[in-house]
Amino acid sequence: MRAFSQQRLVSCTIIAASALLFASCASVRTFVVLLPEETGAPSAVTVGKGTQQAILDVPLSAAAVDARGTIEQTTVTTDEVNRAFADALAAQPPKSVSFILYFDTNSTEVSAASRPTLAELFAEVARRAAVEVQVTGHTDRIGTEADNDRLSLVRAEAVRDMLIQRGIQASFIRAVGRGEREPLVPTPDEQPEPRNRRVQVIVR
Repeated sequence: MRAFSQQRLVSCTIIAASALLFASCASVRTFVVLLPEETGAPSAVTVGKGTQQAILDVPLSAAAVDARGTIEQTTVTTDEVNRAFADALAAQPPKSVSFILYFDTNSTEVSAASRPTLAELFAEVARRAAVEVQVTGHTDRIGTEADNDRLSLVRAEAVRDMLIQRGIQASFIRAVGRGEREPLVPTPDEQPEPRNRRVQVIVR
């Protein structure tokens, strides 16, 4: 299972000081655009100060500030943002990607069904020039809490070791175990649940 992480590593607002952002705005000194959050959560930014200010609280709303400090609010399209801020957007790091690997009961080896996902994980880390990896192990509620804490950590460390064998520096990988504390599917104690026997790997 693969899903894009909801966390962004760059600001949701791009601010540029340039007189050449748009050909029709030669007097513009600063142009601010509010980009949508990946999660869809609301966001806002205030441009200017005192009585000369504008609040941008709608995705793709924008404010142009001229040399006198006059602010003109407007909206832009995604295509206009991509053209005007091409260099800034290209400089952003790749988005975080999350992978989930499943395990059989009491096993520290990735299940056969998760082998394709493991291959996707290896391919993703190989594509990135710089990588930081968070590996978090989990269990279902079979067994004692102490045993599950140990098992979840061993699972996370097994995945970490495979990444190290693929050339990722150990210092770039953080492996932790959460035992049975954070189930994907809440269950009564001692009830097996395959979806909870997992390791989540977030690649940044």
